[in-house]
Amino acid sequence: MRLVSFGPRHGEQPGVIVGDDIVAVRPILTAAALPCATIIDVLAVWPLAEPVLRAALDGADRIPLAGVRLGSPVPRPGTIVAIGFNYPSHTAEALASAPPAGPPIVFLKPPGSVSGPNDAIIRPPETLALDYEVELAVVIGMPGRRIPRASAARHIAGYMLANDVTARDVAFGLGLDYPLHLQVARGKGFQTFCPLGPWLVTSDELPADPVFDLRLAVNGETRQNGSTAEMAVDLAGLIESVSATMELRPGDVILTGTPAGCGFQMSPPRFLTPGDRVTAGGTSLGEMSMLIEDEHV
Repeated sequence: MRLVSFGPRHGEQPGVIVGDDIVAVRPILTAAALPCATIIDVLAVWPLAEPVLRAALDGADRIPLAGVRLGSPVPRPGTIVAIGFNYPSHTAEALASAPPAGPPIVFLKPPGSVSGPNDAIIRPPETLALDYEVELAVVIGMPGRRIPRASAARHIAGYMLANDVTARDVAFGLGLDYPLHLQVARGKGFQTFCPLGPWLVTSDELPADPVFDLRLAVNGETRQNGSTAEMAVDLAGLIESVSATMELRPGDVILTGTPAGCGFQMSPPRFLTPGDRVTAGGTSLGEMSMLIEDEHV
């Protein structure tokens, strides 16, 4: 299924895309006495909810998708775990030398940074180096801690597109010579810096080890074009590694890294400015389209 959250910002409700329409989830699951206030509630009981929804979709009322605002499929994740330098091509462009072997690089983005797939990305006054990173986002369904890679797939509810927006000048702080002064959480944590969507495609719709092509363009110019087959650590390895540190819960999101082609890696760097249109897409994942606007303070 393709799960969405639709409606006004902070007032989204869960739905399922059927053709060119949306079917609201709440009436169906409420009638079945299943929790459904948010998409996280639905994911937490997905083994029960999925057959109920499938049986009811054909006869359910439909809302035309055209003209409906889509929010992030998971509007308020409990935890957003982001992975750094998981594509060798990105690492080679960004660093003078490859880092030594070790566990995946992990950082967090605040839930308040999440926005919808077609919402504007707001450039705050603190940055003149606004950048993009198209990524595959993995959404957790079944909770767990210290999940072995052999069991990782059972914990994945589905997949969606992400744009790990970054204020590079804020994130780098005093520079790489002063690693304790890096400001990664600040540089990646502003509001609208984590567009997600347009939908969450559930894992039962895809092969056992899915591979996704990812692409991103700025004003129609292709900047990133990669495949998750290039990742240094695969999805099972990421889940195993992250869950060794923290419990993963329904609705948690893992951003799995970005391929080469970010603006700061170009010579000279090419950063986003107001009026730019960023589009991102991926196999089975749909497309996001985001306009850059300045924050008015």
